[in-house]
Amino acid sequence: MEIALEKRYGHRLALPQVAFALLFAGERPPAVLLAPEERLCRYRDLSAFGARVYVNPGLEALEEKALFVLSYEEALSPFPEDPEAWRLVLEVGRSYPRQALLERLLRMGYARDEDYRVLGEVVELGGVRLEFFGDELERLLVAGEERRRHLLLPKPGKAEGFTSQKIRHFPGPVYLDTPALAPEALWPLLAGRPLLALGGGVALPPLEPGLTPLPPYRGSLKALEKDLARWLEAGKRVHLFVGHARTLDYLKRRLQAFSPLLLDRFPGPKGRLSLLAGSFEGGAEWGEWVLLTEALVFATGGVRARLRAGEGLSDPGALSPGDYLVHPEHGIGQYLGLETREGLGVKRDYLVLRYRGEGRLYLPVDQLPLLKRHPGTTDDPPELSSLGKGEWQRAKERARKDVEALAARLLVLHAKRRATPGRAFPPLPEWEARVAEGFPYPLTPDQERALEEVLRDLEAPHPMDRLVSGDVGFGKTEVALRAAARVVGHGAQVAFLVPTTLLAEQHGKTFQERFQGLPVRVAVLSRFTPPKEEMAILQGLVEGTVDLVIGTHRLLQEDVRFKDLGLLIVDEEHRFGVAQKERLRELKADVDTLYLSATPIPRTLYSALVGLKDLSSIRTPPPGRKPIRTFLAPFDPLLVREAILQELERGGKAFYVHDRVASIEARRRYLENLVPEARIGLVHGQMPEALVEETMLLFAEGAYDVLLATTIIEAGLDIPEAGTILIERADRLGLATLYQLRGRVGRRDQEAYAYLFHPPRLTEGAEKRLLAIADLSDLGSGHLLAEKDMEIRGVGNLLGPEQHGHIRALSLEVYTELLEEAIRKLKGEAREERPHVTVDLALSARLPAEYVPSLEARSRYYSRFAEANSLAEVSRLVRELKERYGPLPEEAENFVNLTRLRLVAGRKGAVSVTESLTHLEVVFGRFPLAYEAQSLKSLPYRLELTQYPPGFRLEKKGLRPRDYPEALMEALYLFADR
Repeated sequence: MEIALEKRYGHRLALPQVAFALLFAGERPPAVLLAPEERLCRYRDLSAFGARVYVNPGLEALEEKALFVLSYEEALSPFPEDPEAWRLVLEVGRSYPRQALLERLLRMGYARDEDYRVLGEVVELGGVRLEFFGDELERLLVAGEERRRHLLLPKPGKAEGFTSQKIRHFPGPVYLDTPALAPEALWPLLAGRPLLALGGGVALPPLEPGLTPLPPYRGSLKALEKDLARWLEAGKRVHLFVGHARTLDYLKRRLQAFSPLLLDRFPGPKGRLSLLAGSFEGGAEWGEWVLLTEALVFATGGVRARLRAGEGLSDPGALSPGDYLVHPEHGIGQYLGLETREGLGVKRDYLVLRYRGEGRLYLPVDQLPLLKRHPGTTDDPPELSSLGKGEWQRAKERARKDVEALAARLLVLHAKRRATPGRAFPPLPEWEARVAEGFPYPLTPDQERALEEVLRDLEAPHPMDRLVSGDVGFGKTEVALRAAARVVGHGAQVAFLVPTTLLAEQHGKTFQERFQGLPVRVAVLSRFTPPKEEMAILQGLVEGTVDLVIGTHRLLQEDVRFKDLGLLIVDEEHRFGVAQKERLRELKADVDTLYLSATPIPRTLYSALVGLKDLSSIRTPPPGRKPIRTFLAPFDPLLVREAILQELERGGKAFYVHDRVASIEARRRYLENLVPEARIGLVHGQMPEALVEETMLLFAEGAYDVLLATTIIEAGLDIPEAGTILIERADRLGLATLYQLRGRVGRRDQEAYAYLFHPPRLTEGAEKRLLAIADLSDLGSGHLLAEKDMEIRGVGNLLGPEQHGHIRALSLEVYTELLEEAIRKLKGEAREERPHVTVDLALSARLPAEYVPSLEARSRYYSRFAEANSLAEVSRLVRELKERYGPLPEEAENFVNLTRLRLVAGRKGAVSVTESLTHLEVVFGRFPLAYEAQSLKSLPYRLELTQYPPGFRLEKKGLRPRDYPEALMEALYLFADR
């Protein structure tokens, strides 16, 4: 059962994970265990084996002699070569000379007055207060509490400047979990250290540990009970490790016949069953010990699926190699990266763009604002343009002709819409105030703006046609409700069309509650409506006694007639078919129409983009909302179990989507075995409507913990306690459906989780779709999703001509720009262009690779400097660079100064800043020039004004090249803004 430590090293073991954790817990500290990120949770708590571990330790743990657990990524993360220089131990009674202390703080990334304050003998840094007597630290307070000792670490963000790797600074033998997944870069860093591996993928000889692994029980508790009886009769010490408190209660009740003991520490007594806390995997008979785990009992016990988390669009504009970019003159090229080039002793960074036939374009980084992104219009990458053949200009010209004809038609349509007589619904202050009182939350700024725009449209004497786009749960319904209140207050009727019966019921309840106590009759017309009630509602609509009707497709049938329809609200238009949309057009000919959508279909969004429909966008989440964390993984029973139990343990509920009615019953039985602790409800579209409604109600009220459903739950169900959704075969579902399903969770201030399961192998299209949804985890990204969908699927045939070919050739952004330009030209409006200033000075100006080592990071910073619109933005970026990488080297300083010069020159109306042999020359795009003549004369340089071209020349004599930007800015400030 025991193998001497020295004999263990240098081998790989075929062990269950629980036994490997037991071996590591018995190791003499310090020792290190490395595992893939998704398996860290298995080693996070080894207290059952009497061991304390540090997970992903940092500088704070260097002095500790402990067991350290790191992910492979963390082991390779940047770490200081001299860690002690980056740790400041503050101890009462020790001496800290003032100047040396302040220099140390600056080196650690803390700037005086920004991050800390010096108030005489006191230094305040965040929640840390240091009180000195001379140089001696007399008193130390952390978050208001007095301490004897405190460890101060570098300011977050400094790590990118470190040159060593973390694993080199944590000594001891190294245990490797699943070494096949270890990065190549790790192996050289482990040379010469004692190793022990769990699993293959490493060139170490096997070692037989003398245990018998146990097969998984797959939820069969009868088989487990049989084995327990046999082991206990044989006097074995049986241990069952359980990861969830809910499961512990369940197993204690279920295995009552064996009188289980609840223990804190391993091992338990002979001949008894002991239950211990621990999130381990696998199981084994090892001499007199039997090791069992929750994962072995309930799941398959197989190799875990790797989990991919959506990265989120932290900086959607950031460039990365491989992106497709559109140059206004040369067309579509692929960004390959950055290249430093030297000419006449001056070093600059250039973007390298690849064109068709291996053509290359080297573009100075200051020309980044000229480029536009081309996200690709299909799953295939776009076709690259050829350099120097005029193809791009010809494609643009063809599109421009099409666009001009389309713009003329759009304007005619727009004018026709404005000329169509409609009803005006002026404000009703008292009535609207009473409706608003029933809303328990303050409106977000975006909601207020959208409501204002909708109400303004209702006041106008022509029909409204507006799309309110906003993410799931961002409050579109509230905007619709208040618009409906205005129309009903004027005695007209409102029809609210929704895609599903469940949603109709839910909206019905909401509207009835909000209009309670007011003379408004709200009715719901759907499959759930009894025939007798349906007849009464239809009669009421004709006679005008029903003020507001909420319904599904049933509302579009011929027998539904209104006495005085004033407003039509359509929720999720993309869920209705062509025939239904035709009927909609008949209904809304001269009626105010409001569309609500979280993921507007491309055509709807496109027509809103170019002015056919008015668009209001709600992009700010309600206060306290958090983004939904999205994970992609091949189907894994253990992951399903953990996700559901984690949700239930924090008091929430979970959705499980299985989009096959034929096998959904079998899936329920499977889940009942997998997660016996959970109560599972079931709904699908072929069940009797009354049963669907009842099940939904029971789920909302807490009778069920998990709702197993088809995509029937896609539209608008509002269950605030639901915090996790698991979607099987997510690769079969479209972007809009996935987005809507994911929106069913995350309506509280707790973080929500979405798990998208897919087969081990995916088609390229399905993978792109799933990665798109995972990365769009930011709140309010439904709009971005629809734009992406528009690029992938095209915009449909808008008003006759086929635009998708042009969009494919040019990119949506360029095409929309052309269309807007054509519309402006026809309206006679001028276009406000951002000035582009050519700055050509013989100055080495770049972010050197030695300063910012990562190509992605440099590309990102160049992108952000190019997009900066103010000197304040540039200063913020400089501060960020200094915090992350330290003081700016000279070339980076020059780059920043040229960026500032370009902004100042643009504001003053200059078009170029160049140099000759003896002078710096600035040319303006206008004449005459307005300037402060007296101040110009008092400048410390010789400056002469020029008329052809209009501008000035500044003598270089006595100036160093690095001083050019400063001297030019000093002169430019004396000229009037353009």
